[in-house]
Amino acid sequence: MTKFEEFLIDKGYLMFAFDAKKGMYYKPKNHIISTMVNLGHIYIHNSDTNLLNKIENNQEITHEDRVNQIIFGLNEAYKPATLIYPRPNIRVKRKKIIDNEECVVIENENFDDSMNIVLSKIDKEEIFKAMYDKSMCFEFDLT
Repeated sequence: MTKFEEFLIDKGYLMFAFDAKKGMYYKPKNHIISTMVNLGHIYIHNSDTNLLNKIENNQEITHEDRVNQIIFGLNEAYKPATLIYPRPNIRVKRKKIIDNEECVVIENENFDDSMNIVLSKIDKEEIFKAMYDKSMCFEFDLT
């Protein structure tokens, strides 16, 4: 379990997984994120009684029910587990080789590498705040 996931649990979030075959949320017995077992975990705050009751009673869950969940897991191939949703705004300036030429690119929060830089360098409380405050943006210059 990552430090960010521990942070979420300390803030009152409960860890769930989703069984796509059954279309159901469940409480995993172990924290395992793997392409063989479980691609990630869904964190739901203990105050979200509407969603928690629907999960417990096996009721249909709408998109609106899911808006406050936090998803952490595998997203891009060959990358470690990371925060998937919601992500803060991120801008990472870096050098890349494109068509055998060195270029400077700016990558946003859609890239797992960008999200992982934030998770490794920014305080967890600041990340959490920026997940919901879209006026915030984490910027890094790696050139």
